[in-house]
Amino acid sequence: MYFTSIKSGSISFILIWCLALPCAGQVVLQERYELLLLDELGMANPQVTSLGTDGILVHTRIRERTTDRLQLVMLDTALRESWQGVITLDKNQTIARVVAHDHRVYLLLRAITFGNFDFTIIVIDIRSRSYDTYLVNNLIPLTPSDFNISTNAILIGGYFNESPVVLHYSLATGRSRLLPGFFTDPGHINQIKTYDDGLIDIIVSMRNQLRKEILLIRSYTPEGDLINATALEGEIDKKLLYGNSIRKEDGTQIIAGSFGARNPEYSRGVFFAELNAEEKPTVRYYNFSDFENYFKYMKPRREARVKERIARRKLKGKKNRQSSMFLTQELFQAGDEYLLLGEAFYPRYLYLNTFGNSGRGDRIFDGYRYTHAAVVAFDESGAMKWDNAFEINDVKTFDLKQYVKLVPGSDKIEMLYLHENNLNSKTINRNQVLEGKSTIELRAKSNTGPQKEKKTEAGELEYWYNPYFFAYGIQSINNTHDENDDSGRKVLFINKLKFQ
Repeated sequence: MYFTSIKSGSISFILIWCLALPCAGQVVLQERYELLLLDELGMANPQVTSLGTDGILVHTRIRERTTDRLQLVMLDTALRESWQGVITLDKNQTIARVVAHDHRVYLLLRAITFGNFDFTIIVIDIRSRSYDTYLVNNLIPLTPSDFNISTNAILIGGYFNESPVVLHYSLATGRSRLLPGFFTDPGHINQIKTYDDGLIDIIVSMRNQLRKEILLIRSYTPEGDLINATALEGEIDKKLLYGNSIRKEDGTQIIAGSFGARNPEYSRGVFFAELNAEEKPTVRYYNFSDFENYFKYMKPRREARVKERIARRKLKGKKNRQSSMFLTQELFQAGDEYLLLGEAFYPRYLYLNTFGNSGRGDRIFDGYRYTHAAVVAFDESGAMKWDNAFEINDVKTFDLKQYVKLVPGSDKIEMLYLHENNLNSKTINRNQVLEGKSTIELRAKSNTGPQKEKKTEAGELEYWYNPYFFAYGIQSINNTHDENDDSGRKVLFINKLKFQ
């Protein structure tokens, strides 16, 4: 099905070209795109999807009386508008997940009303400017948490009665089924990874029948048939909590992640393991207390006290029990090293004084605070080569997600994240810091006078194509510097960023 056209004038687009500005941390601001948001049209916040060298797709849901419209805007890599389109949506359906793969954008829709467990998938071909719709039959109440595309199949991961479930939908046959090996025990899906040859790897953290925390790694054919399953177990005081995987050219699987001790919410360090069919996997462990830079996010005096305490315990032959809430986010190969990126955080609570002076009252969850990100490098054998850290002292979120992105180079690595309208960066070379944390502001540009960004919502930083990233979010912008002036505009902004 091909798109219907958008009536001109129904929505305003502003393309703003900026001069390339060299900034701290080797960041170069390039083009900026702005989409004017008109509340009277019933517009939801737009969503932005990276399509690599094909560009960026912006899609916005506009609510109407009987049916809704999904407005599409395709941007090229210079953030110039290529084409527009419209798709009609059922008001009873919500967009649960969006993913891009091989020149296509896949939208996963599920029904709002309970009792209809089927999914609808809209596949947009951004080159032919057409789309197809698929109905995925599903018999169980499954709330999707993962959405992945294989060579000729679509994978929907989620949970049913606390048990992980992965639904396999074949684009060739139009049939859906649950992947074998799931639907039995409680657990958490760590990763669903697909490869160009159609192979599917899934990692689930769970407890086995002996109540030990393990990582269960399953591999499937493109058709969804189970090839093998490996239970990766830790040691008595080293429980494997979370894992990420990649495959080497010879098919060997590399697993790296975090491990803990008694409390499964806290990590003591990271591990590295290699899986192949011929040998029993060997797991190597590295405690946070053995890192060189893990505590660099602290103020100097506090860092010194922590390191002195660790050194004293080592001299006395005692174990160090430094622990953090630590979620590993990425594992990838850079040259002859494997880089593991993770982020540390902690929950914060507010207390309502409902009992006067007699007690603290009710406790209310007030989001997560991130403290820092850590990157660890391993060699081919799994030996840790170096580590480094990036302090995060301004992020509060109710959803745990990846904030810090890495830009590996031949002689340096850029670590960066976006918070509100500020791009924070740090430049490292292995365990050395070449340039400390620096911040630049992504500002609106206009030929009509000074601009004042009052508020930035839902800011995100995304990988695009080497060496480019893009930052986007929703901004309220005034045309003056008067804080009390409510005039101006609300826009979706997209900034093209280059790192060099």
